Amino acid sequence: MCFGLCLGLPLIAIPLGAQAAPDTSRSVQDSALRVFFDCPNFDRGCDFDFMRTEIGFVNWVRNREDAHVHILISTQVTGGGGDAYTITFIGLKQFRGTTDTLHYVSNTTETRDEIRRGLARVLKLGLVRFAALTPLAPRMDVTYSAPAAGQTAAAVYDPWDYWVFRIGMNGNYSAQKAINNFGIFTDLSASRITERLKVRLSLNGGIRYDPDSAATFSSLTRNYGASALVARSAGGRWSAGLRGSITQSTFLNQRHQIRVTPAVEYDVFPYSQSTRRLMTLQYAVGVAHFAYIETTIYEKKSEALPLQTLTLSVSATQPWGTVFGSVEGSAYYRNNTVNKNSLSFFGSTQVRLIKGLSISLFGNAAIVHDQIFLSGQGIDEPTLLLQRRQLETSFFYQAFVGMSYSFGSIYNNIVNPRFEGGGGSFFFSN
Repeated sequence: MCFGLCLGLPLIAIPLGAQAAPDTSRSVQDSALRVFFDCPNFDRGCDFDFMRTEIGFVNWVRNREDAHVHILISTQVTGGGGDAYTITFIGLKQFRGTTDTLHYVSNTTETRDEIRRGLARVLKLGLVRFAALTPLAPRMDVTYSAPAAGQTAAAVYDPWDYWVFRIGMNGNYSAQKAINNFGIFTDLSASRITERLKVRLSLNGGIRYDPDSAATFSSLTRNYGASALVARSAGGRWSAGLRGSITQSTFLNQRHQIRVTPAVEYDVFPYSQSTRRLMTLQYAVGVAHFAYIETTIYEKKSEALPLQTLTLSVSATQPWGTVFGSVEGSAYYRNNTVNKNSLSFFGSTQVRLIKGLSISLFGNAAIVHDQIFLSGQGIDEPTLLLQRRQLETSFFYQAFVGMSYSFGSIYNNIVNPRFEGGGGSFFFSN
């Protein structure tokens, strides 16, 4: 785990008021630094309630326009399964033009509490530079925990050579008087990620059973798969890789699908900026072999087809909001023509338009002309009702839009959890 400039020095700033009786003077707290906290990923340590209770020498505000400092946090998964946080301190108002960036890396074995405490420590470090220029500066001090005598920095020794292994299994069961279902799912993975090389291997499988209490219909679906990825850096903007996979799916009428696709990727921005902005163009070409459970509408029981995909992906985490989007086109070659293809779109964004007003957009869509797996035997009523097979379609789309506006007090310091706990409930209607 590292923080700040990753020097390994446990340096932390704390308010002296934490060691003495609290000052009740309103003017003192009014002159404190006003901070806007911008970290959308709560599950990865961005616990705003915790930050507000741990960092009391600033005033937290609801809107960026009222802040002296905008804290923008973006995350990226590390090779060992942890998270790398990029924490940017953006000066506003009298601090405009002043920007600092610190880093914090969590370990996959750490609890959520350990992660949020480590992240809070780095936030305190970054805020000191700004708080030192406020009237609260005389009330602050810096403490330092010196390393033990004779302790020296040692080179990193990893007996696992950066390999990380995971084994997971989960199951679920639900029941009502006339309906019940259960499922079992398992996965195994191994990965080795360094600056220049990425290797990912995985196995997964699942069974889902939906029996009917009246014994009229029942549904059993199985999905199994294995995949491998090897990608190597070819500079600050280029990468080359090889993907391979084998899958089985009753839903897609596939006894198995084996796919091998070499690929090349170009990043418009250097990969080193990926936590803030990323725009990649990836081209892959290869071959796919299919063995079908039932003969397809093209009278095929098995076939091997060349294929190619082109994918453009964009993501950004900026002071005005976050955005992610992708466009992917794919095509199979049959009879020396590109006659089975699809085009898909995905987009998600959350943007602050003006003070207090934000908008959220999400959507994905696809134009589908490559359902070569469709069964030629048609769809019977139980399969249709229980959705045990993918149905024929030429398109798919869904969209979501949301807007919120808040106004009133600019301060956001208080944490009051009363009456926020509760249990679960069931609601039935006819």
